[in-house]
Amino acid sequence: NQKLAAECANLLSQCNKWEKECLLYDRDREALMDFGNEADERAKKAEIRVHELEEELGKLNEELRFYQHRYESQGIDSSSEGAIEEENLLESILAALICKIEVTSGRAFLEANTSLESCLRLLKMWNRLRPSTQKILTLAAEVKTLKKDKEHLRINLSKAEEEVKILFEENNILDEANKRLVRQSREEKNLHDSGRKHTGSASAK
Repeated sequence: NQKLAAECANLLSQCNKWEKECLLYDRDREALMDFGNEADERAKKAEIRVHELEEELGKLNEELRFYQHRYESQGIDSSSEGAIEEENLLESILAALICKIEVTSGRAFLEANTSLESCLRLLKMWNRLRPSTQKILTLAAEVKTLKKDKEHLRINLSKAEEEVKILFEENNILDEANKRLVRQSREEKNLHDSGRKHTGSASAK
């Protein structure tokens, strides 16, 4: 019996040891899973960033080929130099007016106006458009939005003016009613005072 009890105690000790090891293993596994998830998240972000950089590089290459073709077809005369300078100045002005994030509104503008053939074609060419063209489309979208806002403000202003007119008319009605009440109150007071005087003079007689 003592030997059996000793073996049971030994087995219980080993079981406790294994339970602790299993607990440590679970903790390590969870830590590794968390680390793996963080690593996957960083990898996804890095992949997205690489994709963005590749797209930007592609656009820069397209712009470079565009200017090279323009340079080769027109030569380096004063008119082509002026056109390139004009393009660069336009790009710098547009860049100062519109940030990179706002450019997406230009694409949204095209998507909302696909019924127009020109908008549909530009939308299909969006990724190949020059940054200056994208920014100009963004400005067009902003102008359209401002026109809508202006129209909404005009409608709201018209409603507000109508409401003010109604309130003014109601105020005039209330003012006239108040004047009538004041006149009636004065008349009643005068009648009351006159009655008291008449009663007083009759009593004196």
